Amino acid sequence: MSGTASVYIERSPEAAFAVLADAGNWPAINRGVTLRITPVTGDPSRLLAGGDTFVEHAAGPEDTEYTFPWTVQEATPNTRLTIVSQAELGTGNHCCQTITYEFAPSGTGTLFTRTIRVDFPDGLLESAPKSQADSFQNYLGQQYTMAMMFKKHLEERH
Repeated sequence: MSGTASVYIERSPEAAFAVLADAGNWPAINRGVTLRITPVTGDPSRLLAGGDTFVEHAAGPEDTEYTFPWTVQEATPNTRLTIVSQAELGTGNHCCQTITYEFAPSGTGTLFTRTIRVDFPDGLLESAPKSQADSFQNYLGQQYTMAMMFKKHLEERH
């Protein structure tokens, strides 16, 4: 399953990449979703680079918390950032997530595209409790909302 959204941001690709490639910004960007970030490898004083790992603690349904251990698969400055995770779903199952952020020059700003692909184990969505299945499907459909949260954060604060 996958979802994609693009938005125009009135900031340069360099500025947009610099904010998003600093995972410490994510709780402010993704208010109400990302609770905190825990660096694992890499130097937290620099932007994310290929091979870096970190853990995103995210809010789930009914006051649950998901833990996503991310690995930076690609970090092409000012162009693309791709992260992957084998996430525990709290049911003894795991899913593979890949999120790609793309930054393309457009006029005086950036065309920002956020794409997520999630591979769930066969039959998981059919056998999961309704609230959990709805949460997974809602997550995939939230790419435009997440892209707009990033746009708002960047244009208001940077």
